Amino acid sequence: MRKTAATLMLAIAAATALTGCVDHGLSPAPTSSNYLPSMPPTAPVDDGKVAAAPEAGADSQRDAIAAATKAMQTFAQPQLSADKWWAQLLPLLSQQGGIAYEGTDPAQIPVHQVTSVGTALPGSTEVSLIVQLPTDAGPYNITLTRPDVSAPWLADRIRPIQG
Repeated sequence: MRKTAATLMLAIAAATALTGCVDHGLSPAPTSSNYLPSMPPTAPVDDGKVAAAPEAGADSQRDAIAAATKAMQTFAQPQLSADKWWAQLLPLLSQQGGIAYEGTDPAQIPVHQVTSVGTALPGSTEVSLIVQLPTDAGPYNITLTRPDVSAPWLADRIRPIQG
């Protein structure tokens, strides 16, 4: 009887110990998310500061002057048909420039040639600047832009200086 009582007590002890391991459907199975504290997402901080574009270096200014000169020489061809003029000018224009000059009649353009070397105006940056070019119809400002320093300069606006 001792053996039976001992076996019975061992069986009860084992059953009691195992009861804690059985899922009775009272609580969800633990997952890693159950143990992470609930924290609100961190919103980006706006300190109101905007990083200024770096000033255009000598190489950028030289490249911009060359691009402005090419754009102006292409623009200053009033003898061309509108289709030929547009086909030559469009690759030298930014998207904004393309919109601005679409439908332009080249016969109405008073400029025929660039007469001297251009100059990058003060305030030039690596992504936006104005080149002043002397022409046979007076000085013109060519506004150039590019999305980043690895992109080519493209003309946004080609306009006479109002004097």
